[in-house]
Amino acid sequence: MRILIWSVNFSIGGGMRLLHNLTKALSRQPGVEHIRLVVGSQSLARNTQELNMLRNVDVIIHDTVIDHPSASYLLANIDVVYYYWPHTHQYTPIDRPTLCTFHDSTFFDFVPPFSDGSQLELHWNLSKRWLDHVTTVAVSSQHVKNRLIAHFGPRNAAAYVIPHAITPIASNFSAQLSPAYAAALPKEYIIYPSNTSPHKNHSNLLLALAKYKHRKKHPLVLTGYLTEKLRQPFPNFRSEHSWIPTLSSIMNTNMLQIDSDVYPLGFVSDQDIPALIKNAKALIMPSLSEGGGSYPVEEALRLGTPVLCSDIPVMREHLARHSTKIAWFDPHSPDSIVRALEDMNANYASYKQSAMLGIHDPTETWDDIARKYVAVMRDTYYRYYARHIY
Repeated sequence: MRILIWSVNFSIGGGMRLLHNLTKALSRQPGVEHIRLVVGSQSLARNTQELNMLRNVDVIIHDTVIDHPSASYLLANIDVVYYYWPHTHQYTPIDRPTLCTFHDSTFFDFVPPFSDGSQLELHWNLSKRWLDHVTTVAVSSQHVKNRLIAHFGPRNAAAYVIPHAITPIASNFSAQLSPAYAAALPKEYIIYPSNTSPHKNHSNLLLALAKYKHRKKHPLVLTGYLTEKLRQPFPNFRSEHSWIPTLSSIMNTNMLQIDSDVYPLGFVSDQDIPALIKNAKALIMPSLSEGGGSYPVEEALRLGTPVLCSDIPVMREHLARHSTKIAWFDPHSPDSIVRALEDMNANYASYKQSAMLGIHDPTETWDDIARKYVAVMRDTYYRYYARHIY
């Protein structure tokens, strides 16, 4: 089978790692003759260089749409086209079997306050075209499947549920913080690795932190896209992202001090993030909406770091396969977050012991996930051509 993975756009951070690990695992599967991975010029060079070293993977840097004349050669000798990240861009009909993965329905389940209704309508129409016209749809969790059915109708009951194997970097890392981070961070801290999109709920987390009486002892370390913008002094309203001034205002109003209460580190490399998580007192995940679960939560559980987590359906689904004791909270309530923080602080030995015992909980590997995707691609080929591919 010859696969074209079209992913000119994708989410920086977790989305990039998912693509990287899935492509590597697909390349190892029996019957996968060749993978042509098309990514945009914004992709990190390190990731593309590593994939280019695989014998049956070619990485092509390309920034146009798939039906552009300059992209026609990319479809040559391709059996199945896989759209890894269909979110936010146009569906284009092509004469090949097509599979896409809907990673989440966040844009429709969590609409930020004062959002432009025309943007919501645009994204709803974009998503509907994908869901109505691709040969096959895959989703990252049963929760996402249920939400697609609710938003777009019963056709999506045919979507395949293929979860993520989100354990890629915990097995190969340095347990020690780099000298720069060791010098910059306190001995004990709570970490939240995430971009700053509104549904990631930094606002309620910061409001909770302001009420947490042990915040000087256990300050909050923020990593991820745009978190470094929180270092800009208030009032700085020049951010191109409307939610950054809101977060800055919360910190200013509640007298949360940079490098005392909150340590905004910005984007952190894959080489450094495991040690930051392992050395944390706990990891907190206050998101209001997720797709297939949480990369940082899974990595924390593989590293023996206790977890505080939003009590939302997808995270209950994700963590049902783990034995570790979780400090659940209502992400809409700063007071609930504070209670979870205080409970973990008061009963930390119990949470830590449970986290250490849960390190070896069974989990699916990326090869397991890739085998499921290959099976779905074979089915996609059959549904399009009414014949099997071998």
